[in-house]
Amino acid sequence: MKKLFTLLLLVALLPLTVLAQSSKKKKGTTILASTNFNYYSPLKPYHFLSQSYTQYDDLVLKFFTANSGVFNIQEGDSVLINRSLTSKMPSQLVGLGAGVQFRKLNGLFHELSLTKLSYSKTSNTLIYATIDSMGNPVNSRSLGYDQKNFAVGLRYELGKYFGKQKDAKLRFGLSGGIESNFYRFQSLPKSINDNPLNAKLLTLDLALIPMLSANLSKKLVLDFKVIPNFLTADFGTMKEENPSFTKRQQGGIRNYKSPDMTWAFSIQLRYVLKEAKKKRNEGG
Repeated sequence: MKKLFTLLLLVALLPLTVLAQSSKKKKGTTILASTNFNYYSPLKPYHFLSQSYTQYDDLVLKFFTANSGVFNIQEGDSVLINRSLTSKMPSQLVGLGAGVQFRKLNGLFHELSLTKLSYSKTSNTLIYATIDSMGNPVNSRSLGYDQKNFAVGLRYELGKYFGKQKDAKLRFGLSGGIESNFYRFQSLPKSINDNPLNAKLLTLDLALIPMLSANLSKKLVLDFKVIPNFLTADFGTMKEENPSFTKRQQGGIRNYKSPDMTWAFSIQLRYVLKEAKKKRNEGG
């Protein structure tokens, strides 16, 4: 899992590295940094289904009553128990991010954005206590869980703005993007009757992103993006660590069809770090 995530990160960074090296030789590149406000659709839940049989061990009795005749009490039949569990990882619906964009004078750009970065830790404890008539504790049990959640996302875009950069206050843009997200989730119950949940998930999304760009000043630009993400790859799963299940049964199932589309929105406030300079004519 770590090797695959590293490979995807290198694939996203390679075009940006080549562009950064070439920009040292070319003066026609504007470098903009951005602070992003992002919204993402919630993650779809995992479903755990299991079946088991149980059989009653009742004593078989046969007895006679004077008024009603002979009665038979037979051992119960096997009973099929269906168990269904649905669990969701915490979703980062809204959050802040950051990015860097390399923009040419003709409107072409490369961009790398940090779309998700979060870590959370929660704990919940509920104690049930049984007390007898004398006020003495007889039995107590704890319910609840300790949870940890981590998420990180990166998106690489290649696109173009249309219209003249200096004259137009509003410009339309279009880009193609590839985004990878890594999620790590762990839930440890405090009751021996519950089982731990452990999830590692790596997703890969493709998107065709329309955007609207507004020049607020010479140094500030505000972009609004609508991002239809198409889930094309999904690695990993959530596991319920139940010792009575096989490893295959411990894995949860997410119901989606590939490619599965989700929606995201991003507002990006960009500020110019380095402004492009036009090349002078050699004879001038």
